Amino acid sequence: MKSKHQFKESITRNNYPVVNCKTCGYWHVHPMPTEEELNRYYETRYYEANQHNRTQTDRLHDPDGFYTIQYQDTLRYLNRVMPKKYPRTILDIGAGYGDFLRFMHRHGWTTGGIEPSKHAIELIDDRKKLNIRQANINNLSGAGFGRQAVVALNNVLEHLPDPVGTINAVRKHLLMPKGILLIVIPNEFNVMQQLINKVLLQSNPQKQHYWLMPPEHLNYWTMETLRKFLNRCGYNVLYGTVDFPMELFPLMGEDYISSPEKGRPSHLKRVRFEKCIEEGKMQDFKDRLFEAFANLGVGRTLQVFATPKAAK
Repeated sequence: MKSKHQFKESITRNNYPVVNCKTCGYWHVHPMPTEEELNRYYETRYYEANQHNRTQTDRLHDPDGFYTIQYQDTLRYLNRVMPKKYPRTILDIGAGYGDFLRFMHRHGWTTGGIEPSKHAIELIDDRKKLNIRQANINNLSGAGFGRQAVVALNNVLEHLPDPVGTINAVRKHLLMPKGILLIVIPNEFNVMQQLINKVLLQSNPQKQHYWLMPPEHLNYWTMETLRKFLNRCGYNVLYGTVDFPMELFPLMGEDYISSPEKGRPSHLKRVRFEKCIEEGKMQDFKDRLFEAFANLGVGRTLQVFATPKAAK
């Protein structure tokens, strides 16, 4: 029996109410769109609508080196938390264009992927080598994969109408007993976003809560609420960090929220900062800096590594 959603705060965006649900412990759309509506959106409209969006298309070629830096960080974190004797196998749920798996494959990992979008699958020339299969995320066991050392949900959990069901299915069917669940999701309702609401957007209420984007994003977490969510779902969080807090730019005068054309230059400044760290071989400093950001609740994206709790 499903629990009744209890909430006092609600924000409507794109005709979808987003509620601060005390039952679930995080913000989410309520009521959820139907399964048919979401399947139609992700099998066709999502990737077709984003094929001219640089955030999506850059994943195919990585012209700025941004995604390479991100994936290098992820691999470094994985090597710290992985059991030493476990095989280097990874399954990416919501594999997109295969960019993350391609990086992992080049570094010696055995890869597999599940991607629901036919449009995205058709753009992956090496999908057979990467072992990416088109399948519905609501039926993970039906994709035919066995248990893996790592299962990744990279910018996926925020899109799912039943994140609890997906997390449970991963533990029951796809993850080795001491394997690693990797989750990357946006850090929403964070303290810097609240500051932007109060100061920059105080006189522009239509732009407030600009990070809400249903039906594309259905769920919204902070580091604190994500840790609690995973704990309730039967996981122990081993490590959590963030990436660069992009909200710094509008707070420093480069307001890409009200002026979207400022977004690209802000992004490139962030990339340059991270490339300087790479060139200076100061990854340890970067890790400590971003861990400090995570402890303060800031950072554009959350990255969490968790493992199933031992059976009682």
